[in-house]
Parts: sequence; C-alpha cells; structure tokens
Amino acid sequence: MVYGILSGSRQPGTMFPIYHSFSPCLADSLGPLLLGLGLLILFPRDLRALRKCPSVFVPTTAWFYVQLALLAIIVLCQLVYAAILSITVGSWLDLRVISTSVYIASLGAAGYVQYVEYFRARVPSGIVLFYWFLSVVTGFVRLYGQVQRKVWTEHETLFSFFVLGLLATIGELLVSACIPRPPSQYKSLGNEIDNSPEAGANIFSRLTFFYLSNLMQLGYENHLSEEDLPDLPRDSRTDKTSEDFDVAWQTEKQAAVPSLYRALFRCFGVTYVIGVCFKLTGDVLAFMQPNLLRRLLLFVNSYNNDNVNEPISLSGGIIIALGMFACSFGQTMMQQQYLTRCFSTGLSIKSSLMSSIYRKSVFLSNGSRQSKSTGDIVNLMTVDVQRLQELSQSAQALWSGPFQILLCLYSLHALLGNCMWAGVGVTLCTISLNAYIARKRRALQKVQMKVKDKRTRLTGEILASIKSIKLYAWEESFMDRVNAIRNDQELANLRKKGVYSAISNFVGSSAPFLVSCSTFAFFIWTAGRPLSTDIVFPALTLFNLLSSPLTQIPQVISKFVEATVSANRLRDFLLSSELQPDAVTHLDATIESGQSVATIANGTFLWDEDGTHPPALKNISFDAKLGQLACIIGRVGTGKSALLQALLGDLHRESGNVTIRGHVAYCSQVPWIMNATAKENILFGKRFHADFYEKTVRACALVEDFGVLPDGDDTIVGEKGISLSGGQKARLALARAVYARADVYILDDPLSAVDQHVGRHLIDNVLGPNGLLATKTKIMATNAIAVLAQADSITMLRDGGIVETGLYSEIMTRKDSEIYKLVDEFGTFRDQEEVLEETDKTDPLASGDDEEEEDGAQVDFYAGKFGVALRRASTASFKKPTLDDVSNRRSKQVKEHSEKGQVKLGVYKEYIKAANLSLVVSFLVLVIASNSMSVGGNVWLKHWSDVNTRYGNNPDTGRYLGIYLFFGVSGAFMTLFYTLVLWLFCTIEAARKLHDRMLRHVIRSPMAFFDTTPLGRIINRFTADVNRVDEALARVFTNFVTNTCKVLFSIVVVSSTNPAFILLVVPIAFLYVYYQKFYLRTSRELKRLESVSRSPIYAHFQESLHGVSTIRAYSQVRRFNRTNEYHIDFNNKAYYPSMIARRWLAIRLEFLGSMIIFSAALLSILAIASGRLSSGLVGLTMSYALQITQSLGAIVRTTVEVEISTVSVERILEYCKLPCEAPEVIENNRPQANWPMNGAIEFHDYSTRYRPGLDLVLKGINLTIKQREKIGIVGRTGAGKSSLTLALFRMIEPVGGFISIDRVNTSKLGLRDLRQRLAIIPQDSQAFEGSVRENLDPGSRFSDDQLWHALELSHLKNHIASMDGQLLARVNEGGSNFSVGQRQLMSLARALLTSSKILVLDEATAAVDVETDQIIQETIRKEFKDRTILTIAHRLNTIIDSDRIVVLAAGKVAEFDTPQVLLSNKNSMFYALCSHGGLIE
Repeated sequence: MVYGILSGSRQPGTMFPIYHSFSPCLADSLGPLLLGLGLLILFPRDLRALRKCPSVFVPTTAWFYVQLALLAIIVLCQLVYAAILSITVGSWLDLRVISTSVYIASLGAAGYVQYVEYFRARVPSGIVLFYWFLSVVTGFVRLYGQVQRKVWTEHETLFSFFVLGLLATIGELLVSACIPRPPSQYKSLGNEIDNSPEAGANIFSRLTFFYLSNLMQLGYENHLSEEDLPDLPRDSRTDKTSEDFDVAWQTEKQAAVPSLYRALFRCFGVTYVIGVCFKLTGDVLAFMQPNLLRRLLLFVNSYNNDNVNEPISLSGGIIIALGMFACSFGQTMMQQQYLTRCFSTGLSIKSSLMSSIYRKSVFLSNGSRQSKSTGDIVNLMTVDVQRLQELSQSAQALWSGPFQILLCLYSLHALLGNCMWAGVGVTLCTISLNAYIARKRRALQKVQMKVKDKRTRLTGEILASIKSIKLYAWEESFMDRVNAIRNDQELANLRKKGVYSAISNFVGSSAPFLVSCSTFAFFIWTAGRPLSTDIVFPALTLFNLLSSPLTQIPQVISKFVEATVSANRLRDFLLSSELQPDAVTHLDATIESGQSVATIANGTFLWDEDGTHPPALKNISFDAKLGQLACIIGRVGTGKSALLQALLGDLHRESGNVTIRGHVAYCSQVPWIMNATAKENILFGKRFHADFYEKTVRACALVEDFGVLPDGDDTIVGEKGISLSGGQKARLALARAVYARADVYILDDPLSAVDQHVGRHLIDNVLGPNGLLATKTKIMATNAIAVLAQADSITMLRDGGIVETGLYSEIMTRKDSEIYKLVDEFGTFRDQEEVLEETDKTDPLASGDDEEEEDGAQVDFYAGKFGVALRRASTASFKKPTLDDVSNRRSKQVKEHSEKGQVKLGVYKEYIKAANLSLVVSFLVLVIASNSMSVGGNVWLKHWSDVNTRYGNNPDTGRYLGIYLFFGVSGAFMTLFYTLVLWLFCTIEAARKLHDRMLRHVIRSPMAFFDTTPLGRIINRFTADVNRVDEALARVFTNFVTNTCKVLFSIVVVSSTNPAFILLVVPIAFLYVYYQKFYLRTSRELKRLESVSRSPIYAHFQESLHGVSTIRAYSQVRRFNRTNEYHIDFNNKAYYPSMIARRWLAIRLEFLGSMIIFSAALLSILAIASGRLSSGLVGLTMSYALQITQSLGAIVRTTVEVEISTVSVERILEYCKLPCEAPEVIENNRPQANWPMNGAIEFHDYSTRYRPGLDLVLKGINLTIKQREKIGIVGRTGAGKSSLTLALFRMIEPVGGFISIDRVNTSKLGLRDLRQRLAIIPQDSQAFEGSVRENLDPGSRFSDDQLWHALELSHLKNHIASMDGQLLARVNEGGSNFSVGQRQLMSLARALLTSSKILVLDEATAAVDVETDQIIQETIRKEFKDRTILTIAHRLNTIIDSDRIVVLAAGKVAEFDTPQVLLSNKNSMFYALCSHGGLIE
C-alpha cells in the first residue's frame, strides 16, 4: 500500500500523464544520489585548495553557529527519512535508501568544507553553494510529487521530516550565500591579496554580478569620484599582465615569423577558452528554442485540428512555456559569463600592450625612433591597442558564427529535410562576397591608419611648437596642412570605408530573406506537403537566429581585418631595433686617484645601425679621469653632443669600446623638465635630504628664482617647464644632476642659457675646483670660453673627429694650438688672467651630515687628495603620482573638466546640426521603413502558412513567394540606403566640422591654455575622441535605432495578438526604465572618469618620449615604468566596473525578456484553451517574443554606447568653445601695408602677467625706443627679458598700459597683422617634420633664390646643400636630425626672410659656438642695419656695442642708457654684470 502511494501505482521511472511529475523512484533516488556523488567526488579539490590558504583569525559569529545548527537539522531529517523509508520498504538495500545514505555522507563533506573555509577562505565554496542550491531544486521537485500524491495522508511523520529538512536546506543556502563574513586579518595584508569586490564575491554573486550593486547604488545616488572606484582584480593589474606578456613575447620572438596573436593567446588563452565553453553552451541553448516553439505550435494545433481525438493537456503547454523561459535565461547567464571573460581578456591585452609599448619606446634605437614619431607611437597606444581590445570582445564570432550556422542548418534539415541545402548555397555565396568586401576594407584600413598617424604626428608637433607658430603667425598655414590631411585623405578614405560598410550591411540583411525564400521555394516544389505554421515559424525563428551570425561575421571579419593591421603594426614596433645593450661597458665606481672613469677607445659611431647617414663620430679616443673637468668644444654640427651620446650609449657603436665607471647624471642641451613641481624635478626619484637639497639649490643659483615663483619650489612648472625661462630650466636640470650625487656627470652645454654672471656662479659653486662636484668626473660640451680656464682637459672636434686634445695648462703654452687661438680671441679679461692653481679638490660638503643617511645608501670614497666624497643619493620608495594634492597651490594645473549628469540635450543637437538635420531625419525614416518591410514580410508569411494549413497544400505559390521576396529585398535596399546616408553624409560631415572647429579653437587659444594643459590631454581629444566620432558613433547610433525599432514592432505584434500582454508590458516597462536609469547614471560617470583618467597615460608617455635619454642616463626606467603602469591601472579601474556594469544590467534586463517570452507563451496557451488564436498568430507572436530578449539588452547597451560616444562629442565641443586670442584681423582697424615704416617702439606704463592669479611679470614699464635703434636687454634670469618680447608680440596681453609701434596702439590691431610685421629669433628654436622649405616658409611666399640667400646669410647653405633633396630635404620630427645650434640658425634664416622694421633676438645664438656667434653678429649688423633690433643675450659681448641698454630687475626697468654711460657708473647694475662676466678689468 505504501509503495503504491509512493509510486502512484505505476512502473518506476515513468511520468504521470496528468501532472507531468517524475515518479518517486526517480525523484527520491536519482536526485539525491547524483548530488551526493557529485559533491563527494569534487570536495577533495576544494580541500586541497583550502589547505594552501593560510589560516587566519576570524571571529565566530551567531550566524556561524546557525549554519552548523541548520546542517545538524538537515542531517537529522535525512537520517529519520532514511530510517522510515527502510522500515516501510523492508530493506536497507533499496535504491532510495542507498541514495539517501550517500546524500547524508555528502552533507558531512559539505559541513567539513564549510567549517574549514570559514577560517581559511574569503568566500564560500562555489561547489558547496551549488550543492545547496540543487538540493533545494530537487527538494521542490520531490515536494511537488508528494503533494500531488498526498503522501501526508498515510505517512505524516515522513512528510513532516521531509518538509523540515527542505526548510533547513533553504535556510542553509540563504545563510551561506547571503550573510557576509566578519572582517579578518586579510584586510591587513594590503596588496598581498586581491581586494577587488569580485574576489570577495561568492559564485551566485558572480553569476548575477550582484557584487557590483553597492557601486551601482552609490552611482545612482551620487556623482562617482575617483575615490569611489573599486580595486582591479589581481590578474588584471598591469604589472601582472605585462610580466606574463613579456615572457610569452620573448618565447614568440624565437619563431621564424613571430605572431602577436600567438603570444597573446599564450598569455590570456585560458580565460578566453573558458569563455568559449560558456559561449558554446549558450549557443546550444539558443537553438533549443525553435524546437520548443515547434512543440508549442503542435500543442496549439492539437486544439485547432479536428482530427485530433484528445488535445495535449494544459500542463504540457505550461511545461513547454517554462522550458522556453529556462532556455532563455540559461542562455543569458552563459552569454554574460562569456562576455565577462572576453572583456577581461581585452582589458589584459590593453594593459599589457600599453605597458610593452612604453617600455619598448624607452630603448628604441635612433634609426627606429626616426621612423616612428611620437604621434606614431601614441597612435599605437590609442588606436591599435584599442582595436585588439575590441577584437577580443567579438573574435569568438569567427568560430561561433559558423557553429551557429551549422546548428541552424542542422535544425533546418531536421525540420525541412534536404530543401535546406538551397539555403546553404545562398549562405556560401554570402560568405564569399563578405570575404571579398573584407579584403577591400583591410586595404582601406591600412591606408586609414597611415593617414591617421600622419595627422596625429603633425598635430602633436603643432602643439609642441605652438609658441613659435604663434610668434611667426603661421596658424593658418599649419591648420591648412592638418585640414588637407584630415579632409582630403583621412575622411576621403573613411568615405570609401562607408561604402563598403553599406554593401556589407546590405548583404547581411538580405541574406536571411534570400535563404528563407530559396528554402521555402524548394520545400514547396519538392517536399510534397504543405508549408504549415509548425514548419514556417520554427524555420522563421531559425532564420532569425541565422541572421545574427550572418550579420556579425562580416562585422567581425572587418574588425579582424582592422585588428590584424594593428597587430602587424604592433608586432613590427615590438620587433624594432633597440639601442645596443653592450654599447657601453659599465663598471663599478673607482676610488683611485688618476684612474680613468669615462673612456672611448678608437670608437666609430653611427646615427643608426643601418649606416644610412655619414658616421656621427669617426675613430675617436677620449679619456676622462677621476675628478677631472673635461670640456668638449667645436663649431656647430661638429659632433659635440654626439660624443656625449656615445658615452651614454645612445649612438650605434660600429667599432671601438666605451667604458663608464659608476653612476651617470646627464644634462641635455635642451633641458628636459617634467610636468611636476620644481622640487620633484630636482629630487627625480631620490630621497629628500634637506641639508644637501638646500646646498644644491644655492649652488645652482635657484634661491632667488624660488623666491619669485608663486609656490616656491612647490611650483608646478608645467609641461617641458613652460612656465620657466630658458635659464631657469637649465639650472633646474643641472640641480637635478647635482642632487643625484653620481660618479660621472655628462653635461651638454648647461651654461648656454644662463646669464654670464650666473654662469660664473655655476662655475665657481658647481663645476670649478671648489664647487660641489669637485671630486666628480665632469664631461661637458660647451661653447662658453669662460669655463675652459677651469678645465683639466679640453677636446676640440671637427667633422666628427678629434683635432686636438690636451690639458688646459699645456694648451695655453702652445701658441699654434687652435684651442689657444680660440681662447685668445674670444676669452674675456678674467679668463686670460686666471691660472689653474694646484689646489686640493676637497668636497665642500664633507661633514658629519653623512651619518644621517640611510644604511642602504651607497657611498663612494676617494682616496688621497680628493678627500671625502658625496654619498650617492638613495632611491625613494615608489609613490603614486599626484599633481594637484595641494588645493591652495597657485601654480596648479587646471584639472581636466568632466561634465556631471547625463549628456546635455544640446550636445545631441550640436552633433545633429553638424551632421545635417534633414539627412538625419531621412536616415530615421529609412530605418523605420526597413523594419516595416521586415514585419510586413513576417505577417505575410503568417498569412501564407495559415492558408496552407487550412487547405492542406500550397496554393498560389508564385504569388505568395514573390510578395514575400519583395518585402525582403525592399528591406535590404532600405538598409543599404540608410547606411549610405549615415556614413557618406551625416557621419563624415559631422566629423569634418567638429575636428575643424576644435583644431581652430585649440590653435587660437592663448598661451595660458597651453601653460596649464598637458599636451597629452589635448592629444587625447585629437586621437581617441576624434576616432570615436569618426567610426564608433555612427555604428552604435545605427544599432540603437534599429534595436529600438525591433522592440517597438515586437511589442506591437505581440500586443495585437494578445491584448492582455499590454497589462504585462506596463510593469515590465517600468522595471526596464528603472534599471536603465539606475545603470545609466553610474555608467555615465564611470565613462567620464575613464576618459579623464586616459589623458595622464598619454601625457606621461609623451613626456617620457621627450626625455628618454635623461631617464636612461639616471637609471630611472623602472620608476617611470611603474608610473606608467599606475596610470594604466587607474584608467582600467574606471573601465573595468563599467564593463561589469553592462553585465549587471544585461542579466536583469534579459531576465525581463525571458519573462516576456514566458508571458507570451502562457497567454497564448490560455487563449488557445478558449479557442481564440490560430497557430499562425501564436507562431508570429512567439517569433517576435523570442527576438525581444536580445533586443531589450541591446537597446540599453547601445543607449549607453551612444551616450559614451556622445561624451567624446561633448569633450570635442568643450574644446570648440575654448576662449580664443584676439582676432587675427580687425577689418576696421588694419595697419597700412608698409607699417611699421620706422620701427619706433614705446611702452606706456605697461604691466602684464602670464595668466590670472599669478603675479605681474612686467610692472609699469615705460620705454621709448627710437627707429633703427639697437637695444640690448639684460638682467638676471627671470627678470622679465623674454616676457618683454612676448608682450611685444601680444603673446601675453596687458593688464595695464599699452605698447605702440610707430604711434599705432598694437592692442587694437589683429594679431596676424601685428605678428607678421615683426621678426623674431626665439629662445627655443623649433623645427617641424617636413621639408626644409616648409620649415622656412610654410606659406610658400618666397622663391627658392630668396630661401638660398637667407640660408647663406645664416651659414646653413653648405649643410642644406649637402643633404639629399636640398630645400626639399627631410626634417625629422622636432628637427632631430639637426643640432640645436643648426635649428637656431634656421630661426635666423626665417627672420632674414621677414622684411620687418623690427627684429627681436631672444638668445638667438645661445646654442652656437663663439666663432659662429661672431660671424652671425656681423651678419645681423650688416643685414639688419636699417631695423630696430631688440637683443636679449647672456653673452654680454654681443650687446656691448648696442645703442642703449635696458637692465631689467624683478619686472621693472632698473637702468636704461648707453653702454658708455652705464659703464662709467661703477654702482650701476650693468657695470656689476660686466664685471662679474669678465668683460672689464
């Protein structure tokens, strides 16, 4: 009797036809047995993992004991259940008793794992949690069966203990999954463990992404800030990913043809393969839906078909509906886990490649560096890495697409038989056509990347040289060059890409219709049975599923093509030649007096390893001994800097040997200054020691400068030290070298940019026998004659070879020596009278202060007469880079602006306006028309199948098939048209207008903008943001509009079939809108944080590229690598939660979509029971309901993507609204064509500052300069000399007073009218990538003869004539193939071409040797004799013959008179300067 109740009087293992429930034999035995065996097999794996974790103290809470109590209850209930069951059955060997016993054993294993993990693991075991979850599921299945059979009527105790055990199991699941662990000692381990929210999430939290809910809630309630961002998972941090990639890439480089794809797969392939498994499962679940739909339609037909005796029971239909829900939600779970792994892999690829590009850039050889400009390398980091990251997110479609097609064809074959081969033929034709399109797009993509590189490179150079461009009034010429590349090449190529994209979309949208048409036609003509609803709609669902891979495959192929181009570019870059690792032999520092410290033996050095240029240095030998000052002299371009680069290892050593003993400090000829505080520039990663820091600052004459800087040595000096004068930058770089306390100092003309008296101070306090570096070896290239008297050895170079070398004392005894003649002719009185005394070079800092140094600091000792030397500076611990940590800092840079809240409606209006409103409306109309055609085709198909079902055959096939084909082809052509409209007109027009406006406003911005904005931030707008507007925005906008149309049409179709569905749409729509808003607020802020945090990556990268020689020389590569990794990780900290937030949203929205499927199916079942629906309507309803799940998620994703992409528009528009300088031309106030005729200049109580909030740099200046007068301007560094010239050109605007030229108030003129009428040779000589002609005359205003004449007068003619192409010879980025002196001579040539009556010389010859300087001064006197000349010079002998001298001090005119009058007054400042500089006895 009991067995009969338990088994329902049926054979074991069968199902009840009425209730569709499993028999108790199956439910009570198989479920517990499988659960128990599964856990017993898997739990040892968990135990092994737990034993590897350290046991830490975790306080036991009440929940811990509740968990144990619940487990005890479950075990007790199962024991009682097993005992009663065995007594009832009469045997302990019954399968149900055995399975219960196995289940009890598994409970013990689960309890043991839970106890151990409480003290060793941060999260509960995923296996145990799933065990509890499945126990609850099987428990409810068993409970359902027992309720149906009313077991409690005869076995109340058995039923009661079963229910109690089930409730305890539910409680155990809830406590295990929902109750958080108490804080433990894990918190104190810091970086030793993974502190990301994901690491502390259990398996259910990971599956539903619940662990992100706190951040989503925070973002919904408040604007997210940088401090709110969670930590990255350990495996996604840049130090980990870059280390893994390095290992894989080193292995890959051994292959005959290295592949970047293989290296990346070797690193991150495991995560990707796990994603493959999830994707595979999801695809299989997706293709179960058409089969369930067919069963649903058969269920419907059983009610509508009179030939069926007994329809399928209603519960059967409900089970089918539940199956459709389970398949849909299961597919969602698999899809989101797959996407998570893909995005995570993409993040790892991005971080590892960006880090590798940075590290590779630091060690590029000269040849590689010349072929890859800063813009090229930045593009690798921005565009190419981005393409590979995007490919990782969609590349699985390359195998998943064909797999889905095979599944679809298999299902179609089961449904339609061999008729499906017609569809296969159409599919193969489609794939072949897509492959051809992909080849074309690949070729276009290669061109696109090259042109993009070219534009980025030119834009970067313009921004880096913006000061010179403004001084020369070349803005229009350079904007024309950029626009020519942008509009005539880049956008023209993008237009071609748009055409192929339209064709690809046409093929993708027409393929499903063509496949279905051809398949249905063959079915009708060959199958001999009607094309009924139970065939049409499952087939239609399969065709819809087929459309996804057919549409995706061309898009993914396109992405794969683009990514392959990028991968090849990245591979070529990573395989580029590097500097010779053995170019210099580094040995330990020596302590022996007279020991050689820096030597070159018979060395020949090349600019690049290919030897395409003449040797930089030929067969030279050089030796610098311990404690010596070795000076290297020679004319411009003779190889002085090349010799220093050879010692640093920056040149390719063809023969000979280079040896350096000890650590190196280096000062480049153009000082490299970081965008940081002055103090941070001096410390340069070393620990701060106040005593020596103060002595360094005093020795380098920086005390007064720090006194006038707005924040003292905490002043942020700006990018490239833009807020400092040339002399201040030189002394800051020298202070950095001094503070390093290295063994060997390599100095490239550090005295050229400082005043003569400051130079004397540096010689006495730093370089000379009593200076801070007295005990150090100093190798200095110089044009300063004054320092030669202090030199121990002097080496003269000519044409890359040494012509003379020797000790200063010996050389001065040889009258025929060229060095002697140079000193005799150009030396000052003091230089010629000084005699190098034999004095002990004792360190002035030898004191007891050294005892305060850390024990880890290294010490180098010098024996004998050299006394006690400086301790080497110890390296500071790595500190996270910060810029504006002091809120009241006056010199702080403007933080990058980030909008708050949703993207303003005005941004969309501006974009639509730029894209042309009428064309956007046309696009929308065509999209609606295309979707209408698709719906029309499906409705017609429903009508056709209903007719076939009614008649039992296929009447009037040609008409039905033709109309169906018309709908399909018309929709495809609509797709073609709207894609063409969007790409060829809207997108490209908007991209052109926005870029042109931004470029104009940026270039026309005042210099204050560039002083406070890192170039990397600006470059980011011209690369990442412009790229998103060019290519991403149109794509995501199309996806958003098409998916919105699909959802709206789907709701209309389902609601028209089942009006009751409208009641369900309202709450679902409410939840949908709620989730969307909840998500949008957080996602928007995360995207903005990601955009803002991206700029520091590029700013730091560009800054590092400009200072690679300095970074390498100071052995600071590791520190800069870590800074780069920090910036990348910080950017990823915003990107990673943004990516997880999409998954968080998708799983919730697609759950709603699954509910829609279930609701539509359930309503259809109920309507069928009442006889109100045909199977055709049910099929049409369900085919659209099945589409709505993916479309709902796609709408929100694309809504966010549209907003994210529109953030780029917002950022571009922000720069389109930058305040500009004064107008270039003021039409009603233009000067006469020959203005200025005389060149008379007057300053009328003139005052100015660099930007609001800073102190005045010029204060109440009153000067009257007569026509053709030669004025010398002198003063201490920072006195306002360069500011005076900037004021003349209106680079800074007056805050009081004005300047007049020939009695015309210059403040009322247009800037171009003013600047083009003045000539200047600026302090910072600039050269641009292009030809020599473009550098001299970008506007093509002068003939070749005029250019050659200017080059001859500037002494560059011979050098240019010897170059390939002569006037068309290539100038590398930044003029790197010209020396600094040659670049200054090029600036002189530009001034010679300008027929202005006023010439400003701002340290025009600071970087040239004294002989060339003398020749140039003679040229200036001759060629500019009828002009007014303002000369700023550190070499006082160049302005001593001026008509009058202006002496500036603290921004005021201290003295203004003739040199004779000023020198006659021994109390004058000018007299003191000349006396200090050795010009007077």
